[in-house]
Amino acid sequence: MTAAQHNLLDVDKLTISYQVNNRWIAAVRDFRLQLQRGQIVGLVGESGSGKSTVALALMHYLSSNGRVERGSKLTFDGEDLLRKSNAEMRRLWAKRIKFVPQNAAAALNPSIKIGRQVTEALQAADGLESQDAYQSMMRIFHDVNLVDPERVAERYPHGLSGGMQQRITIAMALISNPELLIMDEPTTGLDVTTEAVILDLVRGLIAERETSVVYITHNLGVVAQLCQRVVVLYAGEIMEEAKVADLFQQPRHPYTLGLLRSVPKPGQSKGTAQLQSIAGNPPSLSRIPSGCVFAERCPFVVDICREEKPPLETLTDGRSVRCHRWQESSGGGGPTRGLVEEGGGGGGQA
Repeated sequence: MTAAQHNLLDVDKLTISYQVNNRWIAAVRDFRLQLQRGQIVGLVGESGSGKSTVALALMHYLSSNGRVERGSKLTFDGEDLLRKSNAEMRRLWAKRIKFVPQNAAAALNPSIKIGRQVTEALQAADGLESQDAYQSMMRIFHDVNLVDPERVAERYPHGLSGGMQQRITIAMALISNPELLIMDEPTTGLDVTTEAVILDLVRGLIAERETSVVYITHNLGVVAQLCQRVVVLYAGEIMEEAKVADLFQQPRHPYTLGLLRSVPKPGQSKGTAQLQSIAGNPPSLSRIPSGCVFAERCPFVVDICREEKPPLETLTDGRSVRCHRWQESSGGGGPTRGLVEEGGGGGGQA
């Protein structure tokens, strides 16, 4: 079987633009991703890096001022999503491709009880009668470990905690056992304990169903717990892509190294940890430099970095990196003191 046959999702040369003041600005450029069945891939980057734009494009759900540029490739199970009509995409959204949003409260209708929202979704997706839909809802609520599900079904969204609301959106996403789940920072705003519970829940449910997942986050700790591979985005471009263990052990790109240094290490206390942030700020998408987009924040920068855009190079170990000087910067060697600033400061991990 060929590599392409193993991939549920195959993305290549994906460029996404938004129209701003009668001008089209590329928010994501030449994005690529291959997702196998049952695999969890993390998409990581600062705010504004293009993570959520990628998620919307994968769902074929960009706003009216957004478009996927010609030459882009986006296939799901061998089907070209870019050629699908809205009606065809709605059929995929109903059963095979599901989305878990960042803001669970906004995703739920505040004026309709939880039970009605979930049973209507079940009836629409699976064609169930009302009693069968109710029983199916109870099973799903059990799967996401909701205590007293009958009572939860009778409540409105505002009567539930953030963690319970997120469990509901996850439950609704798991209707029909989708093949692809796109999760856009689903634990944002939750406390650390609730986040850990939700992550354990997601990991177990995904393993049971062999669902493929694109997990979007700014939190590298979450990636370490949940994902097998990770794609690092910066200013709309892939900086690095690798197995999670390889990336944490030896980052190849200076930006990845900076992100890792902004994360508290296990065992560090609030009093002793010296968190570091990346100096400077990302470039404006309306004025993307001709060379490397990270050049003005990188201590390894030389003339070629500002003059020529580095290609996304696939290395012999299977990972990819976009850097003229990845060999010098790999493994934390080189002038890392200039790469980061201790304490707060511009940029950092969003």
